[in-house]
Order: sequence, then C-alpha cells, then structure tokens
Amino acid sequence: MAENERLRIFNKKYEPIGTAQRNEVHSKGLWHETFHCWFYSIEQEDVTIYFQKRSMEKKDFPGQLDITAAGHLLEEERVIDGFREVKEELGIDVPIDSAESLGVFIVEIDLEDFFDHEFTNVFLVRKTLEEGSFLLQEEEVEGLFPVRLQQLKEIFYERTETLTLKGVCQRNGKQYSDRQTFRKEDFCANAYTYYERLIDSFEKILEKERKTLD
Repeated sequence: MAENERLRIFNKKYEPIGTAQRNEVHSKGLWHETFHCWFYSIEQEDVTIYFQKRSMEKKDFPGQLDITAAGHLLEEERVIDGFREVKEELGIDVPIDSAESLGVFIVEIDLEDFFDHEFTNVFLVRKTLEEGSFLLQEEEVEGLFPVRLQQLKEIFYERTETLTLKGVCQRNGKQYSDRQTFRKEDFCANAYTYYERLIDSFEKILEKERKTLD
C-alpha cells in the first residue's frame, strides 16, 4: 500500500534525519523528497507542456491536472531512481542523459488535513507526446493534456477563467481524443511559487530556442 511506503525525511536544511511512513509524512507535514518530470515540446514559437489528468480513483486531488509524471522517492532510492515513475505512469523509458535538471524546488502545501512539505527534484524532457506514443497507468492517470506556455500564463495570472484543452485519454487500454475545460483550481495544488518558477524556466528555454533559430 502506498500509504505504508517508507520515505526519507529531512530537516528544513535538506539534511536527512530518518524515515517515516508516507501517511505520517503527510499528516505531520514532515519534509521529504519527490521527483517531477515534465515533458514538453517547442513548435510555432511556443512551448507546449504536457499535463497528466489524475485518475478519479486517486485519493489525493482526483481528476486534477498535474505533472507529466511524478512520485515520492522511497527511503532506499536515489534521485535518478525517480525516473521509474515515467515508465510506470507513461510506459516510456527515459535515458537519464536526455533529461535536464531544474534543481530542487521547495514546495509547501498546508490544507485542512493534508500537509505536504517537499524537496522536489524537477526534470524536463523534450519530447512530443502523441496518441499511441505512451501507455498510461490507468489507476493513476486518466489522460494527457498539452498546455501551451501562453495558456498556462493566462490561467495562472488570471487573464482568463477557463482553458479548453484537447488531450488523449485512455480506458481499458484504448486511447481516444477528448476535449475538456479546466479552471485554475483544476491544476493540482502545487504552491503557486512552484508554477511561477516553472513558467520562468520555460520562458528562458523558449528565449534560448528563438536565439538559436535567428
């Protein structure tokens, strides 16, 4: 059971201080490590970022848009072991040397009965995800929805109230196109400072790409 997984826990200086079960980590707000991998592509002078839509069967944040692939690092795992999440959730093998590290993002989410304090190791992979190029772990992921960087900025900076996105969902092993409408509140509850740093990172990537093309 995922709630009984043991995770390494840390102090606020990112120094290991022991281990604890995952349910205890979230009930007490203990600092722990996670792994995030964002897939993106660049075309028509804009970045497209791939969000997974979490399965409605998930205990936390069901049906919300989230990182392309992500998970907790277990007590015996190294950061690079987090790439197993990409294989498990998307059915894609990612060579580690094809991923770019954005470093560690500090995330603090304090809800009524859920306290998530993470040292999040963030990676980027430049790869277009089209129907048939991945196989979703359906108990975890309902679908993948591409979001252009400009759209992400519009929804997070409240220039628009909704985004209608065309994505690929999967049921019983069969994939199909689907169009759904999302609000800002439908994006998983990472701290907004996380999204601000992510947006800034993609803006720098896009700027670099434009300079390369000039």
